[in-house]
Amino acid sequence: MADACARPSEWPAQIAAGIYAGVDFVIANPALMETVMLDQGAEMPFYQRIIARFAELIQLRAPVEARLPGSTDEALVASIVGLVGDHVRIGRLDRLAELRPELVLLTLLPYLGFADAQRWANLTAP
Repeated sequence: MADACARPSEWPAQIAAGIYAGVDFVIANPALMETVMLDQGAEMPFYQRIIARFAELIQLRAPVEARLPGSTDEALVASIVGLVGDHVRIGRLDRLAELRPELVLLTLLPYLGFADAQRWANLTAP
């Protein structure tokens, strides 16, 4: 994901590339995602590290000063991880690829507002 985020382009495209890379990784490695989600119920050190790292990747790219008030990047990432994890848990891996543009929209929304976030979600969709 970090490599995908680092590709030279505008920051929304970098974030979209990271989301696509992350979802593609989960599709190829669903058992790892199940492990992450199981850790959520324990003391959550692995889960918390993942959330913190992904939030950090967003904060490295996105203009934090432009973020609309509301939830934190950690809460945003946790909702994405939860949504992806739910798809893995119920055996809907086939839907994860289709979910990627919506995850881009969800991630960019607090920074860009709906119209621009939707535009980037559409631009980065395959």
